[in-house]
Amino acid sequence: MFSRAHLLIEREYEKLCEAPPWGIEARPLKDDNIFEWAAKIKGLKSTLWQGGIFRVYVKFDENFSQKPPEICFHTIPFHPNVDMITGRPCIDFLDDHSKWKESYSLSFILVTIQNLLSNPNLMKPVNSEAAEMIIHSPHAYKQMVLDCVSSSQRVDAGVTSHHDMESRVRFTTPEKLPSRQPTQRTAGARISRLSFDDYHNTWCGIATSKSTPDMKNPLLESIKDQPLLQKAHLGLPQEEIEEQMKRQIEEHDDLMYGKFTDKPVAEDEKAAKMAKLNRMRKIYLPPRISPTPSAVPPPSTGKRDEPLDEEVEDLLAWSSKLDADTVDT
Repeated sequence: MFSRAHLLIEREYEKLCEAPPWGIEARPLKDDNIFEWAAKIKGLKSTLWQGGIFRVYVKFDENFSQKPPEICFHTIPFHPNVDMITGRPCIDFLDDHSKWKESYSLSFILVTIQNLLSNPNLMKPVNSEAAEMIIHSPHAYKQMVLDCVSSSQRVDAGVTSHHDMESRVRFTTPEKLPSRQPTQRTAGARISRLSFDDYHNTWCGIATSKSTPDMKNPLLESIKDQPLLQKAHLGLPQEEIEEQMKRQIEEHDDLMYGKFTDKPVAEDEKAAKMAKLNRMRKIYLPPRISPTPSAVPPPSTGKRDEPLDEEVEDLLAWSSKLDADTVDT
């Protein structure tokens, strides 16, 4: 003999099979347990949530329909009225049993959740970050919704059947959920199980990784510890790798801070003096042009055509006698 709640839930199942609402699928997880259900809710058309496939878990008890069932999202959306930790949707008749009516059916509950996705209530948000994003940065919220839709599709593609879901996920009641404190986990809390494939498909491309201080680069370890990796690194021995690293560091320092060297040696000083002397000779000494045989010397007038100043002649004579030892750097 079945209980009253059992018979009511069976009637709910018959109604869903006869006239299911658009985008709503629901059925018991097990054939021999009608009190735990798995449902699938699709986002409404012509909304940001279009294309999303969100899985919801429903748990009845023997007090149905005097009290509502317990409901939580398995595919938790980023939404002002969905708790990011528990996955519970924030709906008045689910939170306050005094507002619950026995006439409310499971179809009505699931349709209400479906409409809640596209019509958030910003007056009583449980996810304040999502509510603030809608108000102050609607474009960022739109992108978050699109990411949730894509993730829900990947999760749905990885789950093949309700029986497969039942073996992967265990329903957790709000009383047994972990604490909200991010740095501490409640002892004995039950955690939902999810296959690695579903996890990877959901968060691939979204998650990021950050190195920790204790992580080591095996290529920088000694040859004794990592001989194969060291040998494989560009096919170079340890000494040449260290030499390249040292040279790169020196080039970086030269570019960033300039190149500072010690006092030049005598050979460098002498070379610099000679270079300076050659530059002076090119500037002050006129080029020597050897006379051609056919050239006829101009008639001498006994005077200079362009008389030079005595100081210029002295400068020319002095610069022609300079050598590297007398030039001051």
